[in-house]
Amino acid sequence: MDSTKHCPYILRDKIEILREEMIHSGLSKGLNNEQTIKISQKLDSYIALYTAIENNNGRWI
Repeated sequence: MDSTKHCPYILRDKIEILREEMIHSGLSKGLNNEQTIKISQKLDSYIALYTAIENNNGRWI
């Protein structure tokens, strides 16, 4: 993930895309597959950033 500031709406879109990718990867390659785990970790980081923004009343951090 880059270090630029993110708009909550863009983050939500990225989270949804990553969620779909993770599901597809998990179903086709397995939950313990390296790619599935990397997608999951990336998804976690975007969710954490989104949560931080939401906890900051929607203001960018």
